[in-house]
Amino acid sequence: MMEKCFLKWEKLKKRFYSTIEKQIVEIKEKPYKVALGCSLGIGVNFIPTLGIGFIFAFILAVIFRVNRASAAVTSILTGPLVPLMYALNFVVGGIILTPVTGEENLWEFIIGQYSLILKLGNIQDKIFSFLELFGFTFLLGATVNAVLFGLGFYFFVIFMLRKIQI
Repeated sequence: MMEKCFLKWEKLKKRFYSTIEKQIVEIKEKPYKVALGCSLGIGVNFIPTLGIGFIFAFILAVIFRVNRASAAVTSILTGPLVPLMYALNFVVGGIILTPVTGEENLWEFIIGQYSLILKLGNIQDKIFSFLELFGFTFLLGATVNAVLFGLGFYFFVIFMLRKIQI
C-alpha cells in the first residue's frame, strides 16, 4: 500500500518537474528580462496595493519592457507572504527611524506604531491613525525591502536560469 502511494507520488513529482523544466527552457526571453520581471513581481508586494499587486507588476513590466508573465506570476505566488513582508517593512523602517526619533527600544517603537491602528475613538481618528500606521516608517521599510529583495531575487533567478540552461 505504502509502495503504491510512493510510486504514485514519484510519478507525479517527475511529471511536475519535467513540465516546469520544459516551460523554463522554452522561455524565449533573455534571462535578464525574466529575472527583472520576477524582481518587479516580488518588489511590488512590499507596497500596499490592496490585493491587485499582480496588475501593478504586469503594468510595470510593460513599461520597463521585461517579461510580463514572470512579473505577474511572481507577484501572485509571493502574495501569501504579504503579511510577513509588511511586518518586515515595520521592522526595517523602525531600525532606520528609531535612532532618528530618539527612541531607544526598537520593539517599543514598532508596538507603538501598531497600537495606533487599535486606538479607540471615532472613525475619523481611526482613519488618521491608519494613515499614520502606513506612514513614513512603513513606506521607508517597504522601499528598502523592495529594492533589497528585488535585487536579491534578480540574482537568484539569473543564477537558476543559467544553471538550467547549462
